[in-house]
Amino acid sequence: MPLNLGEHTYGSHVYMKIRLDNGRIEEIDVYFREDGVTYQTSADHGMELNPAEHMNTREMIIAAFNELY
Repeated sequence: MPLNLGEHTYGSHVYMKIRLDNGRIEEIDVYFREDGVTYQTSADHGMELNPAEHMNTREMIIAAFNELY
């Protein structure tokens, strides 16, 4: 089960630091807007180097956020 290591909410913006099931510590910024929800994760950086691995990690971060928030 993922663990919430810290969370800050600023209006429609949420920042969360998460320990994933595999032990990795990741961060996510979530923006709730009228046109939908936008996720920015720590896995987004370097996506062009290994897209498959980063996309998998990104999906794990988003799923963990949705479970914890």
